[in-house]
Amino acid sequence: AQAMAFQQIALIFAQVQGRGKAILEVGSGHGFTCTFFAQLGAREVHGVDVMPSAIQVAEEVKRRVDPSLPVIFRLADAARGLPYDDAAFDVVLLVETLSHVVIADLGAFLREMVRVLRTGGLLYLSDGNNARSWRRRRQNYRIWERFDQGPPTRGDETLYSHRIGTPYVALRREIALKAAPSLSGTEAERIAERTFRFTEAEVGEAARRYAVSGEWPNSPFRRRVCPIDPVHGMYIEQLIDPTGVRRYLKGAGCEEVYCGPRRRLPLQPFWTGFPWLTFLVTNGFKIIARKR
Repeated sequence: AQAMAFQQIALIFAQVQGRGKAILEVGSGHGFTCTFFAQLGAREVHGVDVMPSAIQVAEEVKRRVDPSLPVIFRLADAARGLPYDDAAFDVVLLVETLSHVVIADLGAFLREMVRVLRTGGLLYLSDGNNARSWRRRRQNYRIWERFDQGPPTRGDETLYSHRIGTPYVALRREIALKAAPSLSGTEAERIAERTFRFTEAEVGEAARRYAVSGEWPNSPFRRRVCPIDPVHGMYIEQLIDPTGVRRYLKGAGCEEVYCGPRRRLPLQPFWTGFPWLTFLVTNGFKIIARKR
């Protein structure tokens, strides 16, 4: 599995012609892609992630592989803007990122990604949560409900390869009790049930408000709506419409280099020639765009 992962990273590196380039990965996670890109010959690689624990692991990965590699990791919430100057990079990567970042305006988010690209630079975007695929929608609806409402997976059980720990509703209950210790268990449970899609800070604020004023929050669980992990403030597999992504990138001054399935399929020229049809039958999608 590890060898396969490295093969996929090497393929991405080749597709963006990464040798000698300045590269940014948004949502760099544990830093494997960034570190491997540097080993493959990128001039410099930057990774940003919203989770401090991910940055810590990424730094350790770099240290163990080669501390002298030109790789820099930064803690940053890309949804609030990137901490880089205009035209700072030759390549920007978003691999399985869009479906986890909580953003109010996808168009503005993509324009921010394009802002840090140099003219002629490439934006590489791939995601497995294609909103146009009926099969992916059906699967994600089940994933969403199980992650928020439970029950957890047990033993070797998975749900579409996902293992589910403490449901989000239970996490919200714990957050409410910590924020307002005077709450009864029943009150904390009701607050948890009525703070669907709230972050940790928002749940805590709702709990304290109730403790003072008796005002209940009013955001009950809604089926077919993607929940938010209250601790990490991230979506769990939000559905992304690739046709919207294409439209926003065009509006941001980009031209498409590739648009189609994430992985090579039989009759590949057909699928890339009719991406709107591809989106109906594949779970994921990949778009590579060049900044004009």
